[in-house]
Amino acid sequence: MPEVVIRPFTTTDLPQLPTVITGYVTHEKYVVQKMETEAETAVTLKLVTLPGPKTFTYDHLDEAELDRLAGIVAEGFSFGAFVGKQLVGAALASPEHWNGSLRVWEFHVQETWRGQGLGRRLMEQVVETAVTHHLRVIVCETQSSNVPAIRAYRRLGFVLDAVDLSFYSNEDVQKESVAVFMKRYVI
Repeated sequence: MPEVVIRPFTTTDLPQLPTVITGYVTHEKYVVQKMETEAETAVTLKLVTLPGPKTFTYDHLDEAELDRLAGIVAEGFSFGAFVGKQLVGAALASPEHWNGSLRVWEFHVQETWRGQGLGRRLMEQVVETAVTHHLRVIVCETQSSNVPAIRAYRRLGFVLDAVDLSFYSNEDVQKESVAVFMKRYVI
């Protein structure tokens, strides 16, 4: 098994991001429903099995997005997992000092490296950095359809803490892709 090294992610590593930010396959999704009356508001997430596997691919890494991520990486809170010079995992994060949080913007492990503890090693480096910088919580956002990510975050000590019904568009609930915020409290 080749040695995997976790080290700070730099802007020179950005061209390799498309090799790890590819997408996911799921056999389940969370159906999100909102019930609202004057006396009560409730948002529920119900796990349902899909009739067959569904593949989601990411194609958002255009020049503008890579420029935005370069700014995040320049803050010095991001890490990569490398085999030699090859990127096999990434955790790109930036602090939000006003509320003591560390926002993880991208957290991915190359498909062939999943299930080998690499995500745990990356996230532990993120946690250590958050603690060192006196940040109280780490925040990750994913979609209600990304059950594999939600499960992975839970295994890494995160809890589902918030749901945003219109984070991506005004039709997120109807499109069945609702933003789910997972948090891990570190201080």
